[in-house]
Amino acid sequence: MSVDNISFMKELFQKKVEILYHTKAGSGYFKIGLAFPELARISRPGQFVMVRLPDRYIPLLRRPFSVHNRLVEGDAINGIELLYKVVGETTQAMSELKAGDLLDVLGPLGNGFTFPEGIQNVFLVAGGVGVASLYYLALDLAERRAVRPTVFLGGCSATDILCRKGFESIGSRVQITTEDCSLGEKGVVTSLVQKALEVDGKPQMIYACGPTGMLKAVSDLARTYDVSCQISLETVMACGFGVCLGCVVEKTGSPGAYLHACTDGPVFDYRAIRI
Repeated sequence: MSVDNISFMKELFQKKVEILYHTKAGSGYFKIGLAFPELARISRPGQFVMVRLPDRYIPLLRRPFSVHNRLVEGDAINGIELLYKVVGETTQAMSELKAGDLLDVLGPLGNGFTFPEGIQNVFLVAGGVGVASLYYLALDLAERRAVRPTVFLGGCSATDILCRKGFESIGSRVQITTEDCSLGEKGVVTSLVQKALEVDGKPQMIYACGPTGMLKAVSDLARTYDVSCQISLETVMACGFGVCLGCVVEKTGSPGAYLHACTDGPVFDYRAIRI
C-alpha cells in the first residue's frame, strides 16, 4: 500500500512485512529476508529502507538499511534481503526476531547508483557492512550489463569480510585486506585499490561504500588518478525524508550549502560533497 499523507514523485511503500528467514552471516552479522515483492520490483542498488520494530516504542525512530538483494524464485520476485551488523539497541532487538515475525518497512528511499553508457570496467570498494549495497550492485551489473566488477573488500578482521563467495560466483575477482592480517593482505582496502590503479590502469567507474574515512581515501584516489567515482554514505538517518536534517553533508563549491544523504543521496558523485 502507498504511504498515506506524504506526496512523493516516486513510488513508496510502507507495510508490516513477514520475515521469511533470518540467518547469521558471520560474527555479529545477519541476513534477513522480507516478504515485500512490490518494493523489491522497484528498488535499485544503492537505495535503502527505513525499518521499525512493530508494537515497540523504544527505539522510537526508524533505522536505515541498504537493500542487499532481491529474493527471486523463477520469474517471481518475492521480497528483499537486508544485511546488517548488530551495533545498538535496534539491531540487537532485530537479531532476536525469527521467521514469521513482522517488521515495519518503509521504502525504497534515496537515490541509487547510476551507470554511464557502455560501462564495462568497474571497481567496487567495500568497507565492512558497506558491502550490503555493493553486492546488490554487483548482481545488477552482472545480470543486466554482463559486467563482472573487480571487488575490494576491507575490514578490521576476517569476521568483517562478507559476501566473498557471492561475488566470486558471478565471476568477480575479489581482493581482500584486513587490519589484523587475519585474511588477505594486511592494511586498509584503499592500498589495494591504489595498487590496482597503478598496475592495471583506470576503470571507467569506482563505486564505494563504507566508513567515512575510507570514502574520503577512495575519493582522494579518484581525484589523483582522474577516475569517475560514486560513493554511498553510511550516516545516521532519523526520518529518511530530509525533514530532520540529521544527515546533511556539505556541498562542494557552495559555502554554507548542504545536501541530504537520505533524499539527495545516499549515493553521490564524489565531487559533489565534502567529506
